Amino acid sequence: MNYLITPMSIMLLLLSNVAYAAEPDATAIMKKVYQAPRVSDQVATLNFSFIQPGEKTQHAAYTMVWKDMKGKDGYDNKAIFFTESPPARQGIAYLGWLHPIGSDEKNDEWIYLPELGMTRRIVPRDNEGSNDEDEFAGSLLTHEHLEPRPPQLDHHNLLEEKLFNDRLHYLIDSRPAHHSHGGHHNHGGSASPTRRVSWVDKEGVRISRIQFYGADDNMQLDMKIEWQQQKDFWLWKRVEAVVPETQASTVLEVTDVKINAGLNERLFHKRSLDKGSARFR
Repeated sequence: MNYLITPMSIMLLLLSNVAYAAEPDATAIMKKVYQAPRVSDQVATLNFSFIQPGEKTQHAAYTMVWKDMKGKDGYDNKAIFFTESPPARQGIAYLGWLHPIGSDEKNDEWIYLPELGMTRRIVPRDNEGSNDEDEFAGSLLTHEHLEPRPPQLDHHNLLEEKLFNDRLHYLIDSRPAHHSHGGHHNHGGSASPTRRVSWVDKEGVRISRIQFYGADDNMQLDMKIEWQQQKDFWLWKRVEAVVPETQASTVLEVTDVKINAGLNERLFHKRSLDKGSARFR
């Protein structure tokens, strides 16, 4: 069979090759990651390990009770953390009404101290560093690291594709579009990252790893994420954060997960903090 080659056919061939070779759009990928289905509420056990080279590993366990606020009254989510261990801290409870990442509003936070039999409001601080009343002051994993970051806050650039855990990933560099004065505690004590590189699984479109960089472009933190599926939702199973310079690390393991139980917003009040976690199980 003879094919007639015309200028139009050549142009169509060239256009098809250009379309085939076009790079994926980094912003579109990050939007898809952010728009993944989100549970309405969740109860889970959080097991933390705090590791410092040459020192004994410290452990802590919490019952987390969490609710998606869907922007109601300006809040992204509300969460209660009941301390289950170590025994010396058992009964301490934290309540947070948290604004979205990037918001200039201060979070509303409280802590219940059983030895005093009272609940105290945590006063937000504008300076960097941890708050001594913050139940998670010793963790390298902060709200800034753990909360999904709205993609519109950053400029995104696709760097390359690499294998991680035998799966192909997009490496996407994200840099803040504007300097934020957000009201979130930086519990780990390090300055906020100036950029991050997200490793996005090409098939699942989930983030498997995030590398956080400071103003000197040295890596502050290398965070790796393992996932577990429950019904139609993907939830964290294990998160490991390592400081490359010191090899200090925090490991978070999530177990005993219960989702979409229809938790009432009224439960997320400071009067719930002295009641303990049993009522949510």
